[in-house]
Amino acid sequence: MKNKAEPGDTAGLTNDEIAQKLLELYTILIVADYPEDHAARYPRLAYTISRMEASVAGLVAQGRLKEEIPGVGDIVATIITEYVETGTCSKLQEYASDVPQTIVELISIPGLGPKTIKLLYQEIGVDSLLSLRTAIDEGKLKGIKGIGKKTIENFDRYLNENL
Repeated sequence: MKNKAEPGDTAGLTNDEIAQKLLELYTILIVADYPEDHAARYPRLAYTISRMEASVAGLVAQGRLKEEIPGVGDIVATIITEYVETGTCSKLQEYASDVPQTIVELISIPGLGPKTIKLLYQEIGVDSLLSLRTAIDEGKLKGIKGIGKKTIENFDRYLNENL
């Protein structure tokens, strides 16, 4: 039953879906200038959750998150519980008001992490797959630190296949 929601899970989220939501939260926090040393827990936690046999939603229902998942304290337990019960969390809502929600679309592009997403957003306003397509077509990625010809080609290929 790896990563499957169990009967009685409120939102029916699988472990993989919860892990994805934590990665989205991490990206929003990084782009919104949340301290990186605090935000770094979310990708680690996402990795742990995506590999767990037990249903995290089931652990929420049993009130056993902190006992069963290493590194989960009160704040993180609240975040995971909110995701399971509502599909979102208050921390995401708090920081998402400063960042377009479409920015999480960029997570799926191989080689494009939260720091580069933040750079593209701040430098040239890339906040979605469509705006990345426009920025590439207009040559706006050229000259941005850490974005070379090969990276632009990879982004272009991904967008051609997925947009």
